[in-house]
Amino acid sequence: MKRKSLFQTRVVQGNTPQETALLFNEAMQELADLNPTYERDGNTFWIFYTMTVEEPETLTDACELAGEKATCYDCPFIMRDLNRYGNIDARKRWATCGKTGERTHIESSACDEYYRLERRKK
Repeated sequence: MKRKSLFQTRVVQGNTPQETALLFNEAMQELADLNPTYERDGNTFWIFYTMTVEEPETLTDACELAGEKATCYDCPFIMRDLNRYGNIDARKRWATCGKTGERTHIESSACDEYYRLERRKK
């Protein structure tokens, strides 16, 4: 996932000192999560802050930004190791991906193949 930092500026200016103070306080409360800084120039306040924008690079990133969160455990391609009785060995947290053939941890994020399959189902 790509992350971009965007430097932003907001100007606060009112007709009276009281209005300017009210607008400044409202803006600072609104931007409190972004750690704003400010400079004063008479009745004008310049508020500076940085926003971080995330851009998805893969289908997995796009789905996770949309709120969908899946792990390899949820995937139908996962092949869990079996114990000597032929049952799934629930103690083991590593498994083999049936699509790629790689070993993966069952609690790691699901790959693009899982999300492609889910999109086809819908």
